[in-house]
Amino acid sequence: MNNAVSSKEQLIAECKELVRVQGIQGVSIRSLAKQAGISTGAVYNYFSSKNQLLIETIGSIWVEIFHLADVEQTYPRFTDYLRELLASVAEGKKRYPHFFSEHALAFSFDEKQQGQQAMAKYRERLKEKLYQGLRADTTVRQGVFTAELSQEEAVDYIFALFLTVIIEGKSPESLLKFVENSLY
Repeated sequence: MNNAVSSKEQLIAECKELVRVQGIQGVSIRSLAKQAGISTGAVYNYFSSKNQLLIETIGSIWVEIFHLADVEQTYPRFTDYLRELLASVAEGKKRYPHFFSEHALAFSFDEKQQGQQAMAKYRERLKEKLYQGLRADTTVRQGVFTAELSQEEAVDYIFALFLTVIIEGKSPESLLKFVENSLY
């Protein structure tokens, strides 16, 4: 058994290890207490419910995989940033094998709305980073963005395709080629 864990951050790290080894379904107040070497009551000092525990664990994994906590990085081209995100997702899938297919199903019916709201917040943060990356790309072909297609709308479309690549296992290279052909 591990040395007793004494901070919320350490508990989240223990949860992420549970997700890595057992998948999301392996995360519970009881399994975390056992993993962390503390009582279930001590876990409740940090998390009011399993739902809160799941939301914070899933959010931490999103932040890790998508580098949402990183300070603004600039890339010469939007596709460089997109390529790095796709590589990070591939690494994330190795570390947390079933995370992308399981995390949406982790919440009970009554708690689903709270989980969906939390995940929407992370999706919006990722879309904002994509938008910043596109806005900073000075090599985008003139005339790509018009009244009919704004940069924000383009990011919405690219994000939808990005999720398709992640969830359905489509080719990251085909997404990159599509974006390159569209922008440059």
